[in-house]
Amino acid sequence: MPSCREVTQKLAEGEFETLPWHHRMLVRMHLAMCEHCGRFARQLGLISQALRNIWTGKPAPGTLDAVKRRLLTRLRKV
Repeated sequence: MPSCREVTQKLAEGEFETLPWHHRMLVRMHLAMCEHCGRFARQLGLISQALRNIWTGKPAPGTLDAVKRRLLTRLRKV
């Protein structure tokens, strides 16, 4: 099983898709079991999506509502 450092490095460098299938499976298993790496992968996906939306000039449907809900939820916890 890969370590957290290995998983986050592969994800951040965009190497996940170039890994052999059995390594991708191990990374997926790690992401399913590790809360922190799973969170990192989701955040990386959101950043990637946001950057794509900046270049197209329009947010994906429902994105703004989802962001508003998350912000309100976080603000209520403070």
